[in-house]
Amino acid sequence: MTALVLWYRVITPVRLNMRHRMRVEAVVEETPGIVSVLIGGRRLHRMGAEAGQFFRWRFKAPGMRFSSHPYSLSAAPRPDMLRITVKAIGDHTSRLRELRPGTKVWAEGPYGALTAQRRSRGKVLLVAGGVGITPMRALFETLPGAAGDITLLYRANSTQDLALWSELAKIAEERGARLMYAVNSPDGERPDISAESLRRKIPDVDRHDVFMCGPPG
Repeated sequence: MTALVLWYRVITPVRLNMRHRMRVEAVVEETPGIVSVLIGGRRLHRMGAEAGQFFRWRFKAPGMRFSSHPYSLSAAPRPDMLRITVKAIGDHTSRLRELRPGTKVWAEGPYGALTAQRRSRGKVLLVAGGVGITPMRALFETLPGAAGDITLLYRANSTQDLALWSELAKIAEERGARLMYAVNSPDGERPDISAESLRRKIPDVDRHDVFMCGPPG
């Protein structure tokens, strides 16, 4: 058992990161408190990552090099680039905005089953809450489907919390997909996203696969 743990927790990550030599390419502020980190490397497609999955990331920067944290890919993985988008809610996430280009990055993964492989129907409803938009944005871009097959419902407290909204609008237009927002009113009233409300907006919702991601509660 000890040898197995050593192989998967130490040797495999070391081999993976020596092979791909990942580094920070850029840090982009998406909205106040939310940043995207672009991570470059070599032959990243050989890592086998899919839209909807996550890695455990370790950044070789002060205060971050000795801990790893799970962050989902927020865009379709490319052979030379991966991207994560993270909300600052603690010490580690708050430090991401301070990363400098060239910072070395180690990753362990990919993990997660929230991928196109789980699909069983022709139509899909993606439901994202808050920063749970990150894997949903990647799936919104990559899930196969004809015009009208893919719908994304994005729940946020305010319009200022809508990360990646311009990208989502572009994807929806290019794919003929449907994009819906559920945002609190200016006086704080929450939108109705009950089952009855969804059926009014998407009459055939019962014939959709539903993928969901968001914070608890």
